[in-house]
Amino acid sequence: MNPAEIAQGINFALLETTIASTASLLLVLFMRRRLRTAFGASVAYAAWLLVPIATIAVLLPAPAAGTVSIPVVYTFVAQPIQAVIAGAEPGINVATWLCSAWFLGATAMLMHFIRQQRRFRTSLGRLFVREADVLQADAVAGLPAALGVFNPVIVLPKDFDTRYSAEQRALMLDHERSHIRHGDLQANAGFLLLRCLFWFNPLLHVAARAFRHDQELACDQRVIARNPESRRAYGEAMFRTQLATQALPLGCHWGFTHPLKERIEMLKTNLPTRARRAVGASLLAMSVLLVGTTAWAAQPTQPRMTSAAEPVKGVTMTPPAYPKDAADQKLEGTVMLIVNVAADGTVSKAVVERATPAGVFETAAMEAVMKWRFNPMMKGGKAVASRVRVPVDFRMDDPDPKQG
Repeated sequence: MNPAEIAQGINFALLETTIASTASLLLVLFMRRRLRTAFGASVAYAAWLLVPIATIAVLLPAPAAGTVSIPVVYTFVAQPIQAVIAGAEPGINVATWLCSAWFLGATAMLMHFIRQQRRFRTSLGRLFVREADVLQADAVAGLPAALGVFNPVIVLPKDFDTRYSAEQRALMLDHERSHIRHGDLQANAGFLLLRCLFWFNPLLHVAARAFRHDQELACDQRVIARNPESRRAYGEAMFRTQLATQALPLGCHWGFTHPLKERIEMLKTNLPTRARRAVGASLLAMSVLLVGTTAWAAQPTQPRMTSAAEPVKGVTMTPPAYPKDAADQKLEGTVMLIVNVAADGTVSKAVVERATPAGVFETAAMEAVMKWRFNPMMKGGKAVASRVRVPVDFRMDDPDPKQG
């Protein structure tokens, strides 16, 4: 597979996954508050699984359609010695340029997040070991926080022992450890990866704030469920925390993107019962299955081609113009066309089924086929519209004397 074919494949995959991820993001943003009210914050946070599920589903092999009968006409060979060589200058391969632009954008976005993570880490100053998985920093803003992906640790503020009571300190440590146990840091890394891959999709960057907010609400709810008598102390600890002045891409901290008003309001509400959470989880699981199946099934189907009892034979076929840059480079290839033939024998539509190499001969083949004329397929003594497959070979050798 040459670079042009690889670029074309990447662009097509990006288009499919962008559509799937955008649709699933809109669905989650629509459902999240309703799910939180009905079934609790944990179910609303779990709904974000719809985004990666839908994105991955469209990359799975497409479903096969039922057999369609499309006849195959003889292979047509285009050669420089018998065709008019196109005089245009070698054109820009649009697929390659688009793929390059995407790669540069993704790299730039990744570097941005790396710099952001480093700035936050630098702002902490010196770190001192307090426990096996707990460090204490010189700074106070945005702490405590859980940092890391593979070996996460908790970083406490310098005044942790004097700012908070013993009960509040225990609750805050429980909060950060809950983030680590439930894989929230890995989830943040996954969402960050999506933002890098789809850097051109503004909805994904807007949704990042809602994702982190739902994550914090779910973590708050888990802590309060374990410590129902400590709601007041938990809320006071939030008010005493100095919010971060910059984001933490790979981590979870108490401030910056998490409005405290809604978190405090949640402390006043009754926690959802186990039965409600179970119903919500079941409905969410069915939604994930439905969305994934829908995204997979929505891909363009790949029809299985079979030979026809009455193939349509070409009558007049103007040779395609052999591209000048391809002739200069001694490039050869094949373009497989699916041609719609009208009842009068003219070509009403043509599409490229596949081309090797990609991005070289398609235009020449398409320009030629639109001028071709066929003997229409006959059915019951009457000409009818039909479809044919036409392989067009571009070869540098002499034409086959047997070729029509």
